[in-house]
Amino acid sequence: MFRPILALALGAAIFVPTLGAAQEEVRRERFDIPIFPIDANTFEVIENDGAGGTQMWCAAGIYTRQFLGQRGGSIYIQAGRDNSRAIVGRKSVIFTTQAVEGAFSSTSQGIRRTGQVFSMAHAYALCRGTPRLQIKIRENRL
Repeated sequence: MFRPILALALGAAIFVPTLGAAQEEVRRERFDIPIFPIDANTFEVIENDGAGGTQMWCAAGIYTRQFLGQRGGSIYIQAGRDNSRAIVGRKSVIFTTQAVEGAFSSTSQGIRRTGQVFSMAHAYALCRGTPRLQIKIRENRL
């Protein structure tokens, strides 16, 4: 009687963690966010895959590092969340690395207010804030 119970417990101990790992992979958040450069310092980030403020700021941080080659300074919202200029029927945010009039700091990761500013390091750090978050950006040209 003892051996079947031991075998069952051992089997459950091996199977249950495997099942949890499979479920963890399913819950991973993935975002594929298109970005359209406007000029050398300004770019439009298109909402995609249900991305919110955190993901949009993260995409802006990735873009400034990987495509603009900048490591320091700030990222500003030049135009808050509104209709996209690049893709009809989509929403977007226009970010810039140049100071904008009325700039203000906030702890909010909102994307609606023009002038909000994060350091590039802060925006980039939002990508690492959640281990289940995976963001891929695509630079596009008009």
